[in-house]
Amino acid sequence: MATDDQIIKAAAELGEKLGEHPKVGRLEAAIQKLKEDTEAQRALNDLNRHLQAVAEKEMSGQPIEVADKQRLQALQTEVVHNLVLREFQLAQMDYVDLVRRLDDAMYGRSSAAAAVGMAGGTASAESPVSNPDLG
Repeated sequence: MATDDQIIKAAAELGEKLGEHPKVGRLEAAIQKLKEDTEAQRALNDLNRHLQAVAEKEMSGQPIEVADKQRLQALQTEVVHNLVLREFQLAQMDYVDLVRRLDDAMYGRSSAAAAVGMAGGTASAESPVSNPDLG
């Protein structure tokens, strides 16, 4: 039977291996490029602010004007065509996929995870990473 210390040690070793993985390095490089690119940051911030403003209008029952929709489309296009943001998004997706596969591999082996899954009303154990409703 594994002890807490053994599990923590194995997790630390796994963390070291993850740090050496090319997908992690790619994400770190993309984050650094994003930090250095004020135009990409501005485009992303503008899109997020406008999305929030549109969502607030929607929640308060105010109409979403054609100008709002056109601005949203223009901002989305700007973000999609920004090479730094595209590189960041692809690196982020690859990293999330790696972590999801890791989580699935760990979570699928635990009988306690199966019990938690059954207690939650599901037939099979699901990971909190791949199913945020479990978190």
